[in-house]
Amino acid sequence: MTDTLLSDASYRLEQALKHVYISEDASERLRFPKASLQVSIPVRMDDGTLQVFKGYRVRYDDSRGPTKGGIRFHPSVTLDEVQSLAFWMTFKCAALDLPFGGAKGGITLNPKALSKFELERLSRGYINAIADFIGPDVDIPAPDVYTNPMIMG
Repeated sequence: MTDTLLSDASYRLEQALKHVYISEDASERLRFPKASLQVSIPVRMDDGTLQVFKGYRVRYDDSRGPTKGGIRFHPSVTLDEVQSLAFWMTFKCAALDLPFGGAKGGITLNPKALSKFELERLSRGYINAIADFIGPDVDIPAPDVYTNPMIMG
């Protein structure tokens, strides 16, 4: 086992590459995410205080098409977790022969501790912060852990 989730995923890739052939260029591209974004999301809470949340979006590989992947709201979300989940989404899309690459996003928080209005402000702030990083031809977000149609809307 390795130090991080992404290094563990990379180790598994190295083990799998012993059993299949892909070009050296392709295997080198799969060792690193194409792009990672970390943002700060200031949110005015219902009590008037300001709280700043950490948000992430990772596009791992787009060689098959625009990336796609969920957005999770969870207390344990880290950049390492989001990168490794984007890595695995890349392989899930490829295994199903979908014309997409892998991505993932998330915000570090306990969504159950926020009101509906705070969640709305947080969701809008997150999308505002990553707006230049996503889009139908680049990266397509979707719901994931503790996100739902209301939050995605």
